Amino acid sequence: MRLIQAIIPEGKTETIVDILKEKGIDYVISPETSQRKYSDVLFFPIPKEGVEEVLDELRKAGLEEDGFTIVTKAEAIVAKEFEELKERYAESEETDESKVARQELRAGVEKLSPSSPTYYLLLIAASIIASAGILMDNAAVVVGSMVIAPLIGPAMTSCVGTIINDRSLFYRGIKKQAYGVLLTVASSIAFSKFAMALLLPADLNLLSLTQITNQLNPGFLSLVVALGSGLAGAFSLTAGINSALVGVMISVALLPPAAAAGIGVATLNLKIAYGATILLFINVISINLAGTFTLWFQGYKPGKWYEQEGAKRATKSRLAVLITLLLIIATFLGFLTWDTRIGAKRSEELQAITQKVIKERELKLRSFEVERDGLFLRKITTVSLELGGKTYPSGLAEELDKQVEQKLKHPIELNLSFLQTSTS
Repeated sequence: MRLIQAIIPEGKTETIVDILKEKGIDYVISPETSQRKYSDVLFFPIPKEGVEEVLDELRKAGLEEDGFTIVTKAEAIVAKEFEELKERYAESEETDESKVARQELRAGVEKLSPSSPTYYLLLIAASIIASAGILMDNAAVVVGSMVIAPLIGPAMTSCVGTIINDRSLFYRGIKKQAYGVLLTVASSIAFSKFAMALLLPADLNLLSLTQITNQLNPGFLSLVVALGSGLAGAFSLTAGINSALVGVMISVALLPPAAAAGIGVATLNLKIAYGATILLFINVISINLAGTFTLWFQGYKPGKWYEQEGAKRATKSRLAVLITLLLIIATFLGFLTWDTRIGAKRSEELQAITQKVIKERELKLRSFEVERDGLFLRKITTVSLELGGKTYPSGLAEELDKQVEQKLKHPIELNLSFLQTSTS
């Protein structure tokens, strides 16, 4: 339920009252006393799904676009006529009770975007906390950083700006996203250099940290997460519900890879910097695509008819650009997924060879790991395994190394550990 408050220009009161009466809407009018070009102040309650339709008709009847109009949520309205109006809108096939009005949509994204100093300070704090959580390999700290990162606002601002053909709104969202991502990466670089120099052991292996490795191998599931985040962000906005939890989901897609990319740059680790940057780029594109498409699919458009064709063209062109980028990304992800599957298959084959060799010597395989290097078509360079048995057979390492290298057709490093066991 919404309560509309608006000021009526001189000479337009009768026309506006006729529209409200025709629609069966209760209203209250009081004199406007500010000695301006307005004669009255109008108050009327309306179901959420009727706000856009009624305001558009009142605008055509003379309610000025630049004259202030306030739309507020009403907790309870007790009136027989309002209940009948509510039922009429609920039964109408032309209205969608799950959608807020276009006017509320813009107000919603502006509320989600804090002022620039607050936005950037929160991002700096969130990126430092996320970087610390990643370096500590502490998932709880990383999740906590996502709660304070205000990343949903700029993403949804650019989507809404596209749909209602508001260039200033669109470019504001794009600018804040770009600056926000760059600031997050820069903050992570600065903090990581400080932490690696003074707070962390010199021999820390970054690739052994789960919070790092989670950002290195983007696949189609990463795409699903980002698209789902953008879709959920747009739906939370159009439904007029609290977007805080959905904002955390968008931060999940953006903050950890941005922080990880900063760590990779700070430590000159190309593998981390490259993998996390690719994931970050994928997520930014996917969130904007899903958010824009969701709003377009729900039928949002500018209120003025002469702006609607321009908005349609702008939306289609921007969606086309995003979809093209997404297809390029999807092709790349497909390649990475294929490469990962090939690597997993090779690992299984090497493990089968190892099992065959040690079975003849009555040994047990306690652990088996492979490491791959490179950015594309990664090769297995290291095989590490731990065996258990009563005695260590001579020549075992040489035999395993020979068998594995014959299968891979290139030299590898074999790390073999043996644990002597006995049965009593």
